Amino acid sequence: MKKLLLVLLCVPLMTLSQQTYNEMLTHDIEWQLTSCNNGCITDVYFIDGDTIYNGYNYFILNGYHFISKTFWLREDIQNQTVYMSFVYNNIRKEVLLYDFDLGIGDSINISNPISPFVTNPGYYIVDSLVSLELQNGLYYEVFYLSSSSVNINESAVWIEGIGSLSLINAPGGTPNVNGPGKLSCYFNKGDLVYSQLDSINTCILVNQVTSTELLNSRINNRKLINVVDILGRKTTPVSNILLFYNYNDGTVEKKIIIE
Repeated sequence: MKKLLLVLLCVPLMTLSQQTYNEMLTHDIEWQLTSCNNGCITDVYFIDGDTIYNGYNYFILNGYHFISKTFWLREDIQNQTVYMSFVYNNIRKEVLLYDFDLGIGDSINISNPISPFVTNPGYYIVDSLVSLELQNGLYYEVFYLSSSSVNINESAVWIEGIGSLSLINAPGGTPNVNGPGKLSCYFNKGDLVYSQLDSINTCILVNQVTSTELLNSRINNRKLINVVDILGRKTTPVSNILLFYNYNDGTVEKKIIIE
């Protein structure tokens, strides 16, 4: 009876320790990668629509060196894996990029398709895992991996729901701002989720399509909280006087209604 009671008590504890998987792919995400070989440059890449191929739904990468729109990503949410489809020698191929279901000590056969890193460096091992709260208030698993080959000197870092802190198509690459680059900013649905500002001053959403859609959406859905005059006193809208209109999304409009 005591053994049965112990098992029943352990089940809720195991359930509580499980963490919700943060999905990686949506239509409104943007990565910003900084490299500082000859002065610092930040390149931007983002999801730009979707397509169906061989029965799978893919998201199309655009920006940076993905402007051909031939690099596609798909996510198997149930298995927490992400794949990349690309064209090589006029043949479309697909490789596994990320497996966010790995645990400490697990290994994965890495592919760095069409990147500055070794294309097929072999197996990497998960050295450690850290749960990190990012700027949107959610917790994400951070994976630290190293190559099992003595010929590969790379230390990869992934963030669940974001990907490599190096190039998105280089899960085996070391994040290096003085090399191929390092992720500086990551936006999801227009909101800043991750930033590393050791080489740039601030993160600004660059993709104009996303920025415009987000701004229009927020303007259409926002609600007026109050109106104040130049002395900060609450008032009602009146004509021919400069007033400040405060909205629930944190924005403030300064305007004069002319009559």
